Amino acid sequence: MNVLDHSKAYQKFFEELTRIPHGSGNEKAISDHLVAFAKAHGLRSVQDQVNNVIIYKDATSGYEDKDAVILQAHIDMVNEKNADVEHDFEKDPLKLEIVDGYLRAKGTTLGGDDGAGVAMIMAVLADQTLAHPAIEALFTVDEESTMIGAFSLDPSLLRGTRLINIDAEEEDTTNTCSAGGEDVFLQKQVRFEQNTKPAYLLEVKGLLGGHSGAEIHKGRGNANKVLGRLLHAANEAKGIRLANWQGGLKINAIPREAQAVFAAAEEVKDVILDEANKIRKELEFTDPGFTWELKEATAEKVMEQGDSDAAIRLLYVLPCGMRQFSEKIGVTQASENTGIISVADDTVRIETSTRGALDSYVKDMKSELLTIAAAFGFNGSGDNWYPAWDYMEVSPLRDTMAEVYAQMHGSPLKMEAIHGGLECGIFKEKMPALDIVTMGPNLYDVHTPDEKLDLASFDRTYAFLCRLIAAL
Repeated sequence: MNVLDHSKAYQKFFEELTRIPHGSGNEKAISDHLVAFAKAHGLRSVQDQVNNVIIYKDATSGYEDKDAVILQAHIDMVNEKNADVEHDFEKDPLKLEIVDGYLRAKGTTLGGDDGAGVAMIMAVLADQTLAHPAIEALFTVDEESTMIGAFSLDPSLLRGTRLINIDAEEEDTTNTCSAGGEDVFLQKQVRFEQNTKPAYLLEVKGLLGGHSGAEIHKGRGNANKVLGRLLHAANEAKGIRLANWQGGLKINAIPREAQAVFAAAEEVKDVILDEANKIRKELEFTDPGFTWELKEATAEKVMEQGDSDAAIRLLYVLPCGMRQFSEKIGVTQASENTGIISVADDTVRIETSTRGALDSYVKDMKSELLTIAAAFGFNGSGDNWYPAWDYMEVSPLRDTMAEVYAQMHGSPLKMEAIHGGLECGIFKEKMPALDIVTMGPNLYDVHTPDEKLDLASFDRTYAFLCRLIAAL
């Protein structure tokens, strides 16, 4: 049974996308779906070695002499779910529901970032009534993780000089520049020994989480850092021994939940209660749903004392959150997000995402993290670097976009820098002559199971896209 209105092509296509698992690194099926879509509509397509897809549509009458326009969206999504939800992101379709005009997925991320953009481009390609210049529809993979799709793109496959990135989250706003970043991975091989003390499971839950770029300035609690603070307080007061910890699912999502198993004397309960109450007070406005639970558990082995201390202390002191803010342009300039902590194969691992408006911010934060980690016996490395997208003083495409928006809505289009990472910087490096704008419908709480898409905004944004490409 359909949830969305299939008389609207973009809603129909979006619902079809939600039935195909497409988390980062698992996009082959949805890439093949786009190739089949192109064939069904008589359009030429190219699928490259990493599963990027480009679909070409000829200009309509009267637009033959206009420069081609590139419509771009990424086909992967962030896979996040609530701990109590049974869902296999490798094979299960999302379970959609509409609540008060908002589309959601039950207990999981929705993938509106960037399924909404993909669906709108598909609708443009399928519509034979629209007026437009030649269209090159670019669908990239792994934007939410490595950005390998954008990095691997062969620019010779495109001749357009204007690119509309449909990966924004506010319908009245176009982004003018975005942050660059790099992931930093810290790890330490640890030793285990038999446990002789009572064991406990400590769970941190109920935090709002969110996008580590778009929400990092809001001061929301990071479940991994909250857990680290509770463990540090317990360790300093009573001495504890870690057996395991797990927190976060995606490096670029502010984690909502985290847990640890440790051994300690029973008196540790009072220490954790006292510290948790302090944290609850600190988070009462940003994360009113914050809760925690401490219960008895089983742990046959625990980390050797020195290794346990090193892991707890490192997590406690790691920088996390907004680091620099520009009052002039009103946007975060640098930040770090402790996205994932884990223990596997006797290795403690901490994964942090860094973002910066300048490469110097990113390099400095990476160096700082590696220096701190080394002091606790952890090795570290960086990966998945991507460049910032710098502001363009002159942008005819942005000017046209603003004119069309004002005509449609009677109000000015907002133009904002963002702290999130976009593929635009990579495209600009590959094709320096590109004029780039962004757009998208209103999306809320992306990268979390509370993600929702405003369906009325979805309608308006698609109409805006159609008017914009007709004006080019």
